[in-house]
Amino acid sequence: MKQKNNSLPSKLFKGFEVNDLKNVLHDKVHIDEFNSKVGDDDQNIVVSFMVDDRNAAEDLIDFLERGYDFILDADLSTSEVRPGSYLVFVEIPRRSKFFDELMEILEDLRAASNINPTSWKFRYLRDVNYYPLNKENVLKYVPISPRIYRERFMTSLDEVRIAAGMPIKTKSVKNKLLNALRLMAGLPV
Repeated sequence: MKQKNNSLPSKLFKGFEVNDLKNVLHDKVHIDEFNSKVGDDDQNIVVSFMVDDRNAAEDLIDFLERGYDFILDADLSTSEVRPGSYLVFVEIPRRSKFFDELMEILEDLRAASNINPTSWKFRYLRDVNYYPLNKENVLKYVPISPRIYRERFMTSLDEVRIAAGMPIKTKSVKNKLLNALRLMAGLPV
């Protein structure tokens, strides 16, 4: 009978033994490279892990879904992304605590993967560069709130119409105060 080593994370014993993911879990993650399947992209962040073994990838999914109440969904790529390698997709709410939640997962995977949480790197969207996964870089590159995401990526329909040379169809709000401001600005009421 194995004795539990109290220096290891307790979540480790819900699915992995020490070094189960060593040499199969890559130390690079992609953030928001894929769309959310359980909600809108402005609401959820999709983190993808590369795993060089299908059974290990399935075990990782089980571990993640059972171990963290903040994980909305975890799933496996439908096929190999290269021979013997699969992606594990994890959806986490796009909130200010995202970095801390991701670091909690990486810390819990340390014993199984033998990857120090400070060794992880990430890339955002389709960026070709990888950055050290630290709070400063995550805040710099990853929109961690729905509002910040929308401000950065969601173009209004009127902006699309203007770019396409089409007329704007949005009706302006009419009330006495706005009408007075329009008149003062020399705009039609």
